[in-house]
This record gives sequence, structure tokens and C-alpha cells, in this order.
Amino acid sequence: MDRRIVLVLVFLGLLAVLLPALVIGCSQDVDAVEIVNIFAGADCSSPVLVSVVPESGSVVRLVFDEPVRLYDRASMPFQARADGKNVYVTLDSTLEPGVQTTIEGRVKDLSGNTAGFSVRVWGHNPAVPGILINEFTTKGSARSPDRTELLVLGEGNLNGVVLYAGTPQDHDASLMFSDVDVHEGDLLTVWWTETFPEGAQTGKNDFCAGCADGLSANNGTLVLCRSPALGAQVLDAVVYSNFTASQDGFGTKSAKERAQWVLENGAWKGEAVDSSTSTATRSISRNMAGSDTDACTDWFVTVTGGFSFGSPNTSEAY
Repeated sequence: MDRRIVLVLVFLGLLAVLLPALVIGCSQDVDAVEIVNIFAGADCSSPVLVSVVPESGSVVRLVFDEPVRLYDRASMPFQARADGKNVYVTLDSTLEPGVQTTIEGRVKDLSGNTAGFSVRVWGHNPAVPGILINEFTTKGSARSPDRTELLVLGEGNLNGVVLYAGTPQDHDASLMFSDVDVHEGDLLTVWWTETFPEGAQTGKNDFCAGCADGLSANNGTLVLCRSPALGAQVLDAVVYSNFTASQDGFGTKSAKERAQWVLENGAWKGEAVDSSTSTATRSISRNMAGSDTDACTDWFVTVTGGFSFGSPNTSEAY
């Protein structure tokens, strides 16, 4: 038989065997094509500046959320070096406490993502003592406006210390102290008013915040920071609420977010201080018999007329 005829017959035989299998295979459900994201797992986010930490009067440490390198050095007017998540910037001269300047520049992370920054830095004050928020009112009247009392725990200087009605990034008012020497046991009173009220008895330990509206009456936060710098150390904080039904007891989204910020920064634990029974003369006062635990158990509402700004706290609770 002709060889070509044999090859054709063999091919036809194979086709007869394979064709049913091909038909059956094609009748089965076909899996959807898997789409592969080639960028999955890759770092596509720019580095974020987290905090500004003064190391001395002339050296500032910028802390990022991931290791970075300097990028485009020509854009940075100061000497700088990168070390992991930190960028150390050396200023041209010593920056005095309470004085600010601006640092600008660009960095890139290990994946090549870049970020520019422009941030205010403040002179370092190494003499800031320990300070506690000691007493406050939030439902002030014309005769008894909102006030906050601070207790100084040691010798030092207040230059650059800031008290916020809110948080550093979101506040209704604030007061930054100037070059003021203080001593252990000093009681400092911050008046949340535009000017000192007429006839008010004030002295060297009284300070006016220069604000018109006072504190949030029912739900809010007070945050005391070492300086106005980004990510500055929180010296003390307090969260208060009247436990309304909305926004998890804080009434507004803004008040809730401020409380969350204080909790997330480790400056407060657990429930807020109950402000519902406080008034212009029933202050929210620190319990001096206990320790500072950054919790609502440190606080109580005084009896009517029990506010004692500038003097030791009363021991009588409402």
C-alpha cells in the first residue's frame, strides 16, 4: 500500500480517538481568566512625616513612618542626614525656646516614592517641668467664665508649652506660654476669654487665652503639649462628656474624633469624665488624694461654689 495512504489512515484513526475527548473537554465550564495585579505587594505610598523632635537648640529630628533617604538636597536650606526613619537637620544657628522657623525639603523611601515637606520647628526648651491639668469649668457665665487650672510639679520654664481646647491638629482655642519661670506647687489659671473680665482678681499666675467662645460645654478634650511642634510630647490631657445618645456619647463627630486622638496617643484610658452635673461654679476637679492614672477616676465634680482656681482643690464632691 502506498505509504501516503497509510499515513492518512493513521491520522484519521487518531482523529477519531481524540475528537470525542476534545468535544467533552470543550463542554466543561471554563475557569475565568485570573487577572494578576503586578503592583500587588509593592510599596506605592509616599513617606509621611510623623513628628518633629528637637534634639538640641540647633538640631531637629524629623521622624517619618518608614526609612527614607534625602532627595533633591538643593531644596533643603539646612545641613541634613538621613538615618532609617529619621532625618537630622542642623540649623544655621541655635533656635531659642518659643521661636520658630520653617524646614523644607524632599525625601524618598526605599521603593523610590518621594514626598516633599514644609514644617514649622520650634526652639527646644529643656527646662519644661512636669505639669498636670488640675481643675476646669466648661459651662461658664459672665461672672464665672471658663477656666483651666494647671499644677506645676517641679522647677522649670514654660516657654513654648501649649494648652489646647481640642487637640493640636483640631482645636477651638489654644494658649502658648511665653518665657515664664515656675516652681513646684504653682497653680496656673488659664482664662478662656478675650480679655480678663472686669474686676477679676488676677496675678502673675493668670493667663488669658484671647478667645471669645470658651470651652465646649458638654463634650470635649483639653490637651497640654510640650511645644506646638508636630507630634510634640503630651504632658497631660483630659476627656469629658455628658454621654449624649449621639456619636458614642460625644454629641458631634468632631468631639468624638478629638477624644479618639487623645486615646490613640496614650494620654487617656477608658471612659470620659462625666460633665453632666458640672456648672460655672461646680468645677471638674482632680482628686488630689489619688495618683495620676489618666482616667476618669482621677476626677470629680465639686459642690456648688466649690471651684477653687488658684487655690488647692476642695475635697467636697457634688
